[in-house]
Amino acid sequence: MAYFGRRDGAVLELGSFSGGITFELATGYPDLSLTIADEEPAYIDHLRQELVQRALSGRIRILETKLTRLAFPDHSFDLVILRGAFFYIMTRPDILKEIHRILKIDAVAFVGGGYGIGVPPEVISEIAEESRLLNDRLGRRRVSVSELRELLVSVRLDKQAHIVEDGGVWIVLRKQGPFQTAPGMMLFPFIGMGYNGLPSE
Repeated sequence: MAYFGRRDGAVLELGSFSGGITFELATGYPDLSLTIADEEPAYIDHLRQELVQRALSGRIRILETKLTRLAFPDHSFDLVILRGAFFYIMTRPDILKEIHRILKIDAVAFVGGGYGIGVPPEVISEIAEESRLLNDRLGRRRVSVSELRELLVSVRLDKQAHIVEDGGVWIVLRKQGPFQTAPGMMLFPFIGMGYNGLPSE
């Protein structure tokens, strides 16, 4: 949380890889307001069961919503996280626009995937090979950094985002006010949790 810069605020985790980061935050940061959202009813049901099993039903809000039309007002969240994102956003770039819309001014979103800063290389190699085989079986295409840069330009978010290649590949998006220039970006602190059981892409 040092990179987020605060211990309170509204946090949203999106998509079908969501849950693990929010579960960790729920136990360690009592002043965070936590929401998980996805568009797949079966996954929403799974998450609700997880909340009951973890005794977190009163701590985390679960919502079913289209990722291309998020059911939240403008300026709703201080932090948004979308893991496994590149299988969504390359064919559905409006997801990035929606994430930007629901960010508060000077809030930050982390969109991408990875294994965690500081995870041992031998562990990354093992997980990466398993992920590669799974993604190949599912027909998921690998996305290059240059493609991500082009995507950001196409949705006019290239001035408010940059790409981090440390512990994975992440688009780091910070919503600026009308008179702000792009600030220095921070690295994503929660990725390292992936080493301890979060799903990897």
